[in-house]
Amino acid sequence: MNKNLQTFFIKSFLPLFLSTLIFISSNAQTPTDMQFVAAGNVCAGVGYSYNSWSKYWEGTRLISNQNIGTVTTQKYSAGFALGITDYLNVMVKVPYAITSASGGTLNGQTDLEDLYLHVKAKYCEPKIGKGKLKLAGDLGFSTPLAHYLVDFAPLNCGNGTTNLSFRQIVHYHFEKGFYFGAKANYTYRSNIPNIHRDFYYDNGSGYYSDEVFVPNVFDWIGTVGFANDHLLAELDYMSANTLGGTDIYTWEPGFSTNNVDYTNISGRFDYFFNKPDGLNIIATAGYTLSGRNAGQSMFASVGVNYLFALWHKKEAVN
Repeated sequence: MNKNLQTFFIKSFLPLFLSTLIFISSNAQTPTDMQFVAAGNVCAGVGYSYNSWSKYWEGTRLISNQNIGTVTTQKYSAGFALGITDYLNVMVKVPYAITSASGGTLNGQTDLEDLYLHVKAKYCEPKIGKGKLKLAGDLGFSTPLAHYLVDFAPLNCGNGTTNLSFRQIVHYHFEKGFYFGAKANYTYRSNIPNIHRDFYYDNGSGYYSDEVFVPNVFDWIGTVGFANDHLLAELDYMSANTLGGTDIYTWEPGFSTNNVDYTNISGRFDYFFNKPDGLNIIATAGYTLSGRNAGQSMFASVGVNYLFALWHKKEAVN
């Protein structure tokens, strides 16, 4: 096969990157949980995450492609959560992404991804029966930190969009430590302002523009778990739905406007040490159960965090 024809086949089979980011935080808390840092305290940490797939859904058809082989995304991240009050936290995270493919001739990317900023608030926690009903919300913002190549699925470092999300969280915590809950989130995504070409073809039409419209996303999570002063163990089921967009067509590369849907299951484990006081580790792992224009991923992460006081005495994450 000559080089031009090989390049054509590789590009034609490129699947869509997973444009809905699953925010796996390096901090002891995440925007989707009921963990809070006490007022005047900071929980800072570093983390590593891994996502890999060798099959993907082209529309609703699950296929593999030896021209790209196994696609892997690794991220090293640093971040912190600051307790403004016991019920209001600010979270910041910055990841550095590394992408690669085991097959074909395409080289991966290495670059800073996006800046993530979240403000999470607990509304109330009335005692009901043998536990507490906890209600919270999270307002999130993210935007690219670097000029990474967006139109390079599936080896792009990020989406290239500026996002604003609003999540509502409801949990019921029993006195013995067990809990269950649900979260619903809507993410508004901006257009991609400057892709690296001035013409693209999508949904049967050609567009003379370097700006691309990207659909918004709705996702929800169901949760069961157990938490006490020393550990947290949790099981999550997540469903994400892109609100519009097109399928990846046969012999067509994936594109930012594609309709990316998926469901996955994941587990999380946190351990809080007595000595040294304030140290904690967090580990997650999961698998994509079903999808549309998405990779059938296995993913995992690990993080190390330390809680310390700024203007109040040090208190554990509650």
